[in-house]
Amino acid sequence: MNVFQLVLKQMRQRALSTWLTLLSVLLGVALAVAIMILRREAGALFGQTDYGFDVIVGTAKGSPLQLVLNTVYHIDKSPGVIPYTLYENMARNPIYRRMIKIAVPYAVGDSYRDNRIVGTTTRLFNADEHGKPETYEDQESYFEYRPGKRYEFGEGRSFEAEKFEAVVGADVPRETGLKLGDSFQATHGLPQPGETPDIHKPKWKVVGVLRPTHTAVDRVVFIPLISFYTIAEHDVGLVGINAAQQGIDPNKAVNEFLKPSSKPGHDEEEHEHYTVDDQGRIHLDLPKEIWGINAVLVKTRGAASAMGLMYFLNNGKDASGVNPAQVMREFFSNFLRGPSLLLLLIAALVTVVAGVGILVSIYNSVSARLREIAILRALGATRGKIVTLICIEAGLIGLIGGFLGLVAGHLLGAAGSAYAQRVLGESINWTRTGGEEWLYLLAVVVVAVLAGLVPALKAYRTPVATNLVAS
Repeated sequence: MNVFQLVLKQMRQRALSTWLTLLSVLLGVALAVAIMILRREAGALFGQTDYGFDVIVGTAKGSPLQLVLNTVYHIDKSPGVIPYTLYENMARNPIYRRMIKIAVPYAVGDSYRDNRIVGTTTRLFNADEHGKPETYEDQESYFEYRPGKRYEFGEGRSFEAEKFEAVVGADVPRETGLKLGDSFQATHGLPQPGETPDIHKPKWKVVGVLRPTHTAVDRVVFIPLISFYTIAEHDVGLVGINAAQQGIDPNKAVNEFLKPSSKPGHDEEEHEHYTVDDQGRIHLDLPKEIWGINAVLVKTRGAASAMGLMYFLNNGKDASGVNPAQVMREFFSNFLRGPSLLLLLIAALVTVVAGVGILVSIYNSVSARLREIAILRALGATRGKIVTLICIEAGLIGLIGGFLGLVAGHLLGAAGSAYAQRVLGESINWTRTGGEEWLYLLAVVVVAVLAGLVPALKAYRTPVATNLVAS
């Protein structure tokens, strides 16, 4: 019988103790590996620098982090509104045009079955106002959500700029049942569970479904910006905001705005300040001077242009500009790196506890097998062989438990990836195994072998004659 057969025989003889020790090692390693995956992939998810745009323009009143989370990851509330005329100025003013290559507006505030609705322009999809694909000679003139990656259609086409049409992300059909050709109505805000949803009157038709991007956009419904303002709460709200900014009584301004379209027997939410012609095009009775948007995605002409644009905006009063990559790096560094290191330390302590468990388990086993060890010695086994047997047993427990823990840790990573996909719309790469995980597994085996040395030394000093006589 060779060494490994002897070790396996010993482990089978005390199967319950062996399995409990393996379980403790498994749980410790699984926790540590899951934390390693979370730490690594959170850095890739929140600390990414590969956006297809380098400046986000938003209100000067909100925080940069809130602006990026709301605009890029479609979580949290929008920090505020900026004038649509600022976006138009950015698209036409030579001062801005020297710094800006592409600018795309975002307006948010509604949802469809917990999927956010974003009002924007066809420029997001590199299409013209009629929804037909544009062709640019300069590759940098295409809007990209990641460098080298553009929004592509799995089905249908882009919406037209002045119609009640919509483009949905790749996950929306699965989550809501919406498919090409279906119509839907928007819900005001994001209703909480048990809250009665406020359904808006306008209806949009789905004309396009995007291919998967593996970003938060996969859970977004895009509609033409002009259709965003046909919703009663939006037009009334913009009138009130504009009046307040000019020092006018918002209530008085809203009442004046509602008068021309008042209809007997209808409440304010049913007042329509737009018409739709025979071609299905929207004609909005709302001056552009009071339109508001929540953000503008900007691709500048270079790093110097990005810095210049942000400096120019941040020294004004209407808006601010932030670099999303810088904001998310700071967020990860300030809020996630420290806690992840603490969790990793806790996982290491759990692993040490598992090593102590190996020590105690094998020590008790040696105490119960003194006669067996004495017999092996009498049959010619050297002290060194006895020490080797016990250390191999401890190392094998560490190796098997550690490997199973590695697998379990990645399964926990898969659960975390599913949760991130549901909450953020972006998953993590839970299948990738980093070098630090294999080093950790090696460390676990080393700790297990070292833990086995204490009972091995007890066996080493076992007197043969005494234990044979005692039996």
